[in-house]
Formats: sequence, C-alpha cells, structure tokens
Amino acid sequence: MEVLIVDDEMPARKQLRSLIEEFKNTEMGIREAKSGEEALDYLTREVFDVVFLDIQLQDMTGLEIAEEMGLRKVSTKIVFVTAYDEYALKAFDYAAVDYLLKPIEDQRFEKTLQRIEEEYHARQAKGRELVDNPLSSVERLLKEHLMAEHQSQKLTLEREDRLYVMDVQDVIYVETEEGNTKVVTNKGDFSSNLTLTEWEDKLPEPPFFRTHRSFLVNLEKVEEVVSWFNNSLQVKMKDRGDHLIPVSRSKTKNFKKKMNIQN
Repeated sequence: MEVLIVDDEMPARKQLRSLIEEFKNTEMGIREAKSGEEALDYLTREVFDVVFLDIQLQDMTGLEIAEEMGLRKVSTKIVFVTAYDEYALKAFDYAAVDYLLKPIEDQRFEKTLQRIEEEYHARQAKGRELVDNPLSSVERLLKEHLMAEHQSQKLTLEREDRLYVMDVQDVIYVETEEGNTKVVTNKGDFSSNLTLTEWEDKLPEPPFFRTHRSFLVNLEKVEEVVSWFNNSLQVKMKDRGDHLIPVSRSKTKNFKKKMNIQN
C-alpha cells in the first residue's frame, strides 16, 4: 500500500509516520509532502492508495487540494487531518475515508488505519475498485460522535429470516474470515454484512477490544488468558469451550493494561 503524508509542519509529518509504522499490519510505502503544490505533484505523477491530508497548509487548504484532485481525476482516498472539527462537515464534498482531529490519539488513529487496510485488502481480493459512498465513513463517524451519549445498548441481528433483539453485553466476540463477519453471542452465531472495523465503531469500548486484526472481543467474557509463542497471548471465552482467540503482539501491552495483568 502506498501512502502520502501532507503537512507543512515536520513534527506533524513525523508523528503520522510514526503512528503508521506502529500500527500498520500491511506493508506500506510512505512518502511525505510539505506543501499543497508538492502534494499535487506527487499525486499526479505517482499512484497512492491513501493520502493523509492536513487541512491548513501554507500555500493551499486541504480542501482545495481535494478539489484539485477531483479535477485531475486522482482517485486516491483521503483522510483529512485538522484541529478544527467543523472542517469535517466540508469533507462531505470530497472522497474522504475518514478525518482525524489534532492532537491525534493513538487509538483513534489505529481505527482509521484498520479501516483503510480492510478496504485495501478487499479491493485486492476483488481485483478492482470497490463501489461505495465516499461520504459514508465520515458521515457515520460524525453521527456516532453526536449520538454517543444516547447510543442504544440494544442490538438486532438476523438469522434465518428472524430478528433477534439482545443487549450489547450478549455479544461474546466478533470474527472476520475471508471477508465474512460472524457475531458470536449468548443467543447463537450470526452472519453480518458489517466489517470488523464497523463493529468496532458500533460496540462500546470498554468492554470491547480488538485483540487481533480478525477478532473483536468482549473483555467481560474472557475466562482465561493463555501464553502463546513470541510473547503473544490467546484468550478463552466463557461458554465457548476450548476455542482460543489470538491477541497479537502489537495488542498485547494494551490488552494486559485493560485486563490488569501485571507481568
């Protein structure tokens, strides 16, 4: 995956590069541009999968760059970076995957990167561009932000033409495999059209935690933690027999902190 970071401040570019290198699960080539003009030059001459685009640059605004990208038929996905969340509303006019507010929080950035990687792998698997609504991710994020305090604690899942209403806490874990998402609950297993990252956004944290690129677990349903190779871990969930779920090495430190594991 090819990534372009656009910011006129070197510390900001360094932070984004550091975050990408810390949380990436996909091999990435990273380039940097310190101005709008340089960014457009890169975007016109080279192919990038995503551009992290600061909205306020010395020579241009990020929105102007996005508009010019559209005129030049540049299809690179955009993640706007801004200190002012009102700019996110204007992002609706452009093909934005997401937006990040400065100062960028590690956890928020990780979710954004996971969303980008999932879309990238989906495109690779299909061998073509996915057809989607370019505004949907940003719009959904804003709605979730505005409705967070009133978020329903109920879920409705479908199986065999029947709808099952349950509490969020009935979810034990969510798993994805080969593009298929499965929601495992106290009321059985359900298939879902949502991606794992969309479920991560939907379910509250805590208690839900992404232990691995393929698993989102309810920490309150963890029954046992098992040491695995290369200092990684596995977890056994309540009422799921001997089935073990991996905790990747990059998630282990945060997982131990959330589970109050001292060693």
